[in-house]
Amino acid sequence: MKTLKVLTASAFSAFLISSCGSADILSTPIENIDATPLKVSELTKAEKENWGHLDLVKDTIPGMSVDKAYAEIIKNKKGQKVIVAVIDSGIDIDHEDLDDVIWTNTDEIPNNGIDDDKNGYIDDVHGWNFLGDGYNEQLEFVRILASGDTSN
Repeated sequence: MKTLKVLTASAFSAFLISSCGSADILSTPIENIDATPLKVSELTKAEKENWGHLDLVKDTIPGMSVDKAYAEIIKNKKGQKVIVAVIDSGIDIDHEDLDDVIWTNTDEIPNNGIDDDKNGYIDDVHGWNFLGDGYNEQLEFVRILASGDTSN
């Protein structure tokens, strides 16, 4: 029985070894080898704080190439003012303290059910609620308590 097991294992091993040698060995063409320089030293404090602005090819740091975009892509272009705000839950936009500071879309007629400014959002007078109507919402403090992280 032991001899049969040894013979079977030997035959199976020989089969595996002989079948492995039939494929050609391919090498990567030299033009496909990555020639991008690698960062081999520790990042400086400035590089750590500004890595997102840096460029892999120029700075050897895989950032988002923001500095390169400003210098090469948009160097002669003038930007437009964009207002962005994130208002968390529990804000009363009709509160008297917000009268002079809450943004109002002047191209939109309130409560007429029409997308007057043709931006895809109907009656977006003070922006848009991308979450929809919330019921039994939890404010941030409640979410922190529910997570068990009471260190703050």
